[in-house]
Amino acid sequence: MRFVKFREIFSKAVLGGCTPQRLTRSFCCGVYIAFSPFPGAHTVMMVISKYFFNLHFPTLFIATSINNPWTMIPFFSFDYVFGYWFTHSLLGWEPSLGWEPSWIISLTRVFGVGKICIWSFLIGGNILGIVAAVASYPVVNKFFDRLAAAIAKNRML
Repeated sequence: MRFVKFREIFSKAVLGGCTPQRLTRSFCCGVYIAFSPFPGAHTVMMVISKYFFNLHFPTLFIATSINNPWTMIPFFSFDYVFGYWFTHSLLGWEPSLGWEPSWIISLTRVFGVGKICIWSFLIGGNILGIVAAVASYPVVNKFFDRLAAAIAKNRML
């Protein structure tokens, strides 16, 4: 009963010519956009992705909506923490040792406050977005394939 509206939307998409692969690509692109470290640009990224990659907009919107005002702080915090770990532990950026590449910008230099590394946030968000999108692809593809088969089976009865 909870998924009746979703099933209706999906049925219209499948019957309207959307393939499960197109829906899967749309969902995975939405997952990347949800993790992307560009606050305020998610809607623009959705619209541009829809037209450039010929994606299914309702599916793209649903996946992108994983990151909403209630989940924004945990998403962006996780992006930053992962990016900080990646850049400082794996790549060895350590400003306290006097070695900091000139292209690393910190909020201290930009705004005069904080010790937050912008590159940690940007790199972490993009890596996590790509990993989440790629990791979700097989699961979402299987889900959409099975749902399409169930809808086709119900149509034939």
